[in-house]
Amino acid sequence: GSTTVENSAAALKRAISLGVDGVEVDIWPTRDEGFVVLHDADLTRLTGRPGWTSYLTLAEIQALRIGGPIRRKLLGERALSLPEALRVVGGKVELLLELKRTRHSSAALAWVEERLAQILREENAVDWTLVISFDHRSLLRLRELAPEVRVGMLVAGEWLTLWEEVERLSPQVLLPQWAQTNPTLVKEAHARDLPLYPWVVNQPDLIVQMNEMEVDGLVTDRPAEALELLGRRQPRSFPKRTEV
Repeated sequence: GSTTVENSAAALKRAISLGVDGVEVDIWPTRDEGFVVLHDADLTRLTGRPGWTSYLTLAEIQALRIGGPIRRKLLGERALSLPEALRVVGGKVELLLELKRTRHSSAALAWVEERLAQILREENAVDWTLVISFDHRSLLRLRELAPEVRVGMLVAGEWLTLWEEVERLSPQVLLPQWAQTNPTLVKEAHARDLPLYPWVVNQPDLIVQMNEMEVDGLVTDRPAEALELLGRRQPRSFPKRTEV
């Protein structure tokens, strides 16, 4: 929201209070084998301090305040660790965790998927989280190490081998860019019992258009406007998939 810092505890609480079905955060591996909830590979925009997120320890990052220059002073928010974010959400809604990895991530990242699965188990969060990523090798490794962890395949642009990749990975959700989402894609996904969550859908006409295509979810930066357009402002109970 406009009054909160992205990926912060306040932003998560505000989104949940609106009555959304899920929230999405970005997670980066840290130097000391933890995960921090931040969007950028470079800390400059969010903290004012230059440096690669994955080159610092969790404690070093959490010592910094996040947000723009004014908000850093006024709000004093700090980045959440992954366990902290899980506790804020607490299964009240589905939590999408976008696993970020680039060439600037820590050199040795063999631990990432195993540690991520371990944290989700420790926090009893496996049933209400979905790990999403553009790094499909990472998702495949997660599937092999922890088949109980739900994964979502992020895709951008046209993929000639999309359905072969889906078959190889067996994701629980497909997350295409909104521009590549069309009735044919929706039909093909649903024929495979694969839910579709297009991203990032912010324009009012696009929100309506995607809804009319019968997609299963929308990733948006404007949850209040989306809920109003779709005629639902009341919190809904959590999806049935979490029931035993």
